[in-house]
Amino acid sequence: MTSSTANITSRRPLAEIVVEEMTNIILNGELRPGEKLNEVEIAERLNVSRGPVREATRQLQEAGLLESFAYRGSFVRKLNQREVAEIYALREVLECTAVGEAVRLATPEDLRAMDQALRDTEMAALSNARGRMIEADVAFHLALCRAGHNLRIAETFNKLATELRLVHLMMNPNPEELRAAAQDHGAIFSALRERNTDRVMDTLRGHISTERDEVLQYLGPHGDSSGMQAQIRTGEGAPPSRFTGKVSLRGHQPGDFPLLARMNRELADDEGHRNPMSVAEMEERFHRFVGQEGWSVDLFLLGDEIVGYATYRREADPTNPGGERVFLRQFYIARHYRRDGMGQAAFEALAASRFRPADRVVLEVIENNPGGRVFWLRTGFAPYSSLLEYTVPGGHEDAQP
Repeated sequence: MTSSTANITSRRPLAEIVVEEMTNIILNGELRPGEKLNEVEIAERLNVSRGPVREATRQLQEAGLLESFAYRGSFVRKLNQREVAEIYALREVLECTAVGEAVRLATPEDLRAMDQALRDTEMAALSNARGRMIEADVAFHLALCRAGHNLRIAETFNKLATELRLVHLMMNPNPEELRAAAQDHGAIFSALRERNTDRVMDTLRGHISTERDEVLQYLGPHGDSSGMQAQIRTGEGAPPSRFTGKVSLRGHQPGDFPLLARMNRELADDEGHRNPMSVAEMEERFHRFVGQEGWSVDLFLLGDEIVGYATYRREADPTNPGGERVFLRQFYIARHYRRDGMGQAAFEALAASRFRPADRVVLEVIENNPGGRVFWLRTGFAPYSSLLEYTVPGGHEDAQP
């Protein structure tokens, strides 16, 4: 054990120190959501035995930062779309209730705490310090909750903060996004300091919902519509994505089926579909799609790199006798390209190259894919109907995307 660690240990329990160090490793992005924790490496790095690391791992599992699987070990927890939607729904209730009271009850001490957290947020954003930004962001919103002087709201938000940290870790925001978040905090604080109930409530709701939708689109299989996000933040016209005009299409070739099957498996996983098919079964299904069922399959290219695909076909339109529609069955963007508007750029390229003026394009979005719903609404789709299902008891579920 190093001398500095020994000095700290004399004042604090070793397990507490190890929990703090392991938390910092996670929040600094050295271990990403979904990555495995290596207890031996952590013990060697911190110069402690594996006992305190095991205890710290247990505490971090209880706190929600880690999750454990039998015979596999412990991993940094990775949230799905449904969990994120629930987190932000609870967050909006807590913070909006708190800020409604804070307009009346916030003391000068409360405002000083928020102001300090705001300064820390701005410094972290300008420094592009993601780990510090996560903690400063949580501190700002916790100070806001405390300003409402409802102890249960503050305690509940403090527990929720662990999952909010995981959300920010998954996003890995760029410098522009960090600065935008800091600006939002400044607008919230300014409205609260002026005791302007309507403005602070609208600003806070906008901040939470915009962040939620960005996360959901990132987790969804379709990518995002970053231009629309910019329009929502600024109220100005949406700037084009950095991928606009750079995405091209290529019709599938037989040699693409192995890749398409793997992408299809990721699509089903990321949208929360219950499809149990293996990659090999999905590959065989693509052969049926093309050879027997009349589906078109196009690949999205950025240069010569394949970044996604779409599956669609023309079919009779049940709402327009004698007419036809385009049914868009699958639309997938590779996970590492789900930022900066790639999804929107890919769909625009597909529509321009494959669809006709006035074509009616329809698709289905499952309930476990709220990020997909956000993406398609912001791309220009409008709700038309809801597809409900009922499984007769004793039957066999066999739904496939």
